[in-house]
Amino acid sequence: MVTKALRLHFGRIEDELRDVQRHFPEINAVLTSRRDDFTDTVRSNMLAAYEFLDALVADEVDLFSGAGLEALLQLNHLVLLGRGYDPGEFRKHISATRRQFFDNFRRYVKPIRRWYRKHETENPYKIAAQVYVGVLSQPQLFQEGNHRTGSLIASGILLQNGRPPFVLTRQNAVAYFNPSSEIKFTDKRTINGKLRLPKYQRDFREFLQRNVNPAYVRW
Repeated sequence: MVTKALRLHFGRIEDELRDVQRHFPEINAVLTSRRDDFTDTVRSNMLAAYEFLDALVADEVDLFSGAGLEALLQLNHLVLLGRGYDPGEFRKHISATRRQFFDNFRRYVKPIRRWYRKHETENPYKIAAQVYVGVLSQPQLFQEGNHRTGSLIASGILLQNGRPPFVLTRQNAVAYFNPSSEIKFTDKRTINGKLRLPKYQRDFREFLQRNVNPAYVRW
């Protein structure tokens, strides 16, 4: 039986992001590692990225195909630069991001893609968590915006497998940011890092299962 991919409900997602923005000073105050302010630009860029992700799901784009990898780069550009950015103005940033992404392809992207291919028929929460940890841990996949882009990629995997997405809310923000900060500073090239990754993968899978919400999809 083919699983029907789900589509996003942008109005409800925007409501949650606005709520996070309003309460972000108190959220940030209790985080183990402080985050940059959740500004209008951050919110707007995330909504643009969710819209792009929704189009990828609608078009049944394989996120780890050649076209899918280009789409992941574009997702990262939207997270950081938003809609209608001028490629000429941000040429250096875009070039550096592409260079890091593809220079690291063999060592860091290809293993993620290979793992995904091997396990894509398994529990989608497990797949999404493994990919998220792979994106966020050191060396990170993108120059900037790995938290946001990684969570969107994880949501894309869930949506394509008929599961609701993860959306940051005031209620789940601390439980999302604190473990993510630990993952960010874990180096997957070291023995110590490799020993810690399975726990992070398991914990994030359980976090996703608790925090996805069908309110964020259109039925």
